Amino acid sequence: MSQRQRALALGAALREAREKTGLSQEEIATRVELHPMTYGGIERGRLLPSVSTLTRLCVLLKIDPDDLPDLQDLQD
Repeated sequence: MSQRQRALALGAALREAREKTGLSQEEIATRVELHPMTYGGIERGRLLPSVSTLTRLCVLLKIDPDDLPDLQDLQD
């Protein structure tokens, strides 16, 4: 899987989890201390989050990182 495909798969998984919470992208971004455009870029698969950002997102969205797509390209 290419880095772009991983980013798209991760973004889709995060969007699905966010929609289940009923929170907006802006609310998620604020809670994990990201600019809303940065979080939007992650959901659209244009950006890959750092490990620390992904950890904060998983905690907030109550998702197990093991359930996310292969993320071997992430760096902290």
